[in-house]
Amino acid sequence: MKKILFILLLPALLFASCKEETNEVEEYANWQSVNETAFKAKYASAVASLSDNIDTIRCYSLTAKPSAQTEDYIVVKKLDRVEELVKTDSPKGSPLFTDSVLVSYRGNLQPSYSYPGGLVFDQSFTSPQYNANIAKPVKLLTSTVVGGFSTALQNMTVGDHWIVYMPYQLGYGTTETSTIPAYSMLTFEIVLEKYW
Repeated sequence: MKKILFILLLPALLFASCKEETNEVEEYANWQSVNETAFKAKYASAVASLSDNIDTIRCYSLTAKPSAQTEDYIVVKKLDRVEELVKTDSPKGSPLFTDSVLVSYRGNLQPSYSYPGGLVFDQSFTSPQYNANIAKPVKLLTSTVVGGFSTALQNMTVGDHWIVYMPYQLGYGTTETSTIPAYSMLTFEIVLEKYW
């Protein structure tokens, strides 16, 4: 009886121990580490830069005390100013936290397995390069966007065209959305077209 039972169980044991190998690659492997390392490199490069077009800006919501924490800052690369937008009826200066803004933007993640250029998770213009003639700006409230985006807006003037890098702490943090994994450093191309 024991011999029959062993013979009946042998195929089940062999089948259970054989695990089919899959060739699946994890899209966002070591994502927190990848994103933290990428932002620290951007921040260090900005701090070391002698260019007037690259800067770090502390998050608007933090106290006035100095901070050595890189995740308290966004890194901005100031591109050419979009001169045709400067002739708007917007007030002079930068938007306040309570202002409405009209912006064109594109948001990317860091490069991953399937997206070597970084997944575009949201955009208001689809051309490869921003083009004021065909862009479809959207109205937003400065107070309703993530902290890094709001910080950028509150330091821009109408016509500014920036690339903004923000650590996950000033983006969606440790929360996953339908298109953005947790711990994602965000890269936005932003053009401030108007505010009121």
